[in-house]
Amino acid sequence: MKHALVTGSCVRTGRAIALRLAHDGWHVCIHGKPGSAQAAEDTAKACRGAWGTASVHLADISDLAGCQKLSDSIDLPSLELLVHNVGIYATGPLLETDPSTWDRILSTNLTAPFHLTRMLAPLMGPGSSIVTLGYVGISKLPGTTRTGAYSISKTALLSLTKCLALELGPRGIRVNMVSPGQLENSVDLPADIEKRVPLGRAGRVDEIADIVAWLASDQASYVTGQDLEVAGGLMMALRGQ
Repeated sequence: MKHALVTGSCVRTGRAIALRLAHDGWHVCIHGKPGSAQAAEDTAKACRGAWGTASVHLADISDLAGCQKLSDSIDLPSLELLVHNVGIYATGPLLETDPSTWDRILSTNLTAPFHLTRMLAPLMGPGSSIVTLGYVGISKLPGTTRTGAYSISKTALLSLTKCLALELGPRGIRVNMVSPGQLENSVDLPADIEKRVPLGRAGRVDEIADIVAWLASDQASYVTGQDLEVAGGLMMALRGQ
């Protein structure tokens, strides 16, 4: 049996990824904050009902101690997939971002994936995969006045993804990013989304989960260091077109 850790997998996209992997027969380590025990147990139960197995791991990974706690709880012979899904999203002008919010966004969205990869990579061998979650357009290094701190954290995460792909490649470990666009459950989904996206609709969390599962499969055995946009063509056109 293959083993996966999906951070932030109690709800939303993380839950969909966990369920998709369980459907494929994986053992999934469900992660959530200490206050999300019930949601984590519900997701684990659903995973077990999907022909997989699951365990629950509660930790606040916004600091080093929390990352260490999560890492120490992964009592497995091996880890074939590490999905850095958890992330904090905040809107507002960059220079109006509260310093504590800035620190928490950077520590959760960027520093936690670094710490967890460093701690858990010894469990990973040839054929293993690490997947980070970005957002559409990140590879173009966009600037924004609406989600500055979040954008900076994810842009840096893409750089981390590529650096890890180079460093872990000789060990047979692949590292890629999946970048969603506007999803059906996005907190800021535009009312006219069908006019903004070439494919005419918002994305679904199961579509993100399918790509993560594909990256973890042998079908993607020669794919690493890539940012795969799953966004229906959002932001594909030049500005003004």
